Amino acid sequence: MSFNIQHTKRVGDFTVITVSDGVLNTNHDVILGIDRAESEHLTGIATGQPIPLDVNCFVIRHNGRDILVDAGSGHTMGPTLGQLPKNLRAIGIAPEAIETILITHLHPDHSLGLLDEAGRAVFPRATLVVHEIEAAFWLDRRPQPNDSERVTRNTKAQRTVTAPYRERIRRITDGEVLPGISAMLRPGHTPGHTNWLIQSGGDRLLIWGDIVHLASVQMARPDATLVFDVEPQVARATRERVLDWAATERLRVAGAHLGFPGFGHVVRAGHGFSYAPET
Repeated sequence: MSFNIQHTKRVGDFTVITVSDGVLNTNHDVILGIDRAESEHLTGIATGQPIPLDVNCFVIRHNGRDILVDAGSGHTMGPTLGQLPKNLRAIGIAPEAIETILITHLHPDHSLGLLDEAGRAVFPRATLVVHEIEAAFWLDRRPQPNDSERVTRNTKAQRTVTAPYRERIRRITDGEVLPGISAMLRPGHTPGHTNWLIQSGGDRLLIWGDIVHLASVQMARPDATLVFDVEPQVARATRERVLDWAATERLRVAGAHLGFPGFGHVVRAGHGFSYAPET
């Protein structure tokens, strides 16, 4: 099995490997709470030009066992995405052998990869580990008349992609869910958005999902939200709290959209923060 050392980090007894699902191209229209001029300045990208977002998934290797964090975008979000199964195989990991998938949240670029083009489970042996609040919102809740079109569409999609796994969904609360791996509810982006903290041998890594989408914007302006946030003001407060904690603790973080391979640190910068990628 061959891993690129630049894509791999040791966390005590754990090895964490970034596996790309591809690149999602977005634009300035998704950024809320700051004006367009500042958005262009922070990103360095002019209006009308695509803003690329890497979509990272992670494999946690421990005692010969491979645990996947998030399932990627699948085949419906464009040709630049849905690369996770191919890239797993390229490093010697068969999707069919994955037994556990830790879900940060049930948004399309983190979950639609659960199914292939024929509607079959890509990870047929896998148990999905999902915070009970996230599962209740997307999988159990009765749709409401005031739901946004985005929430309505995503609710339908999540019920479809998780259907083959329904007997293998483990609903969890905060705390240790596997030896050395703890769930931390960090709501706002979605109601049950979850961070996964790995701790071993005095070392730590926080896999934080979508605490930050655009590091160039949301580190300097943590108050900037995105149209994808289900509860924008909760997401803002959560982001500010997590960034403060990560900077104070000098905690290594791993993000779905923090570039590739997505490992780094949060540092204080003026009234906000900045992101220092770890090479």
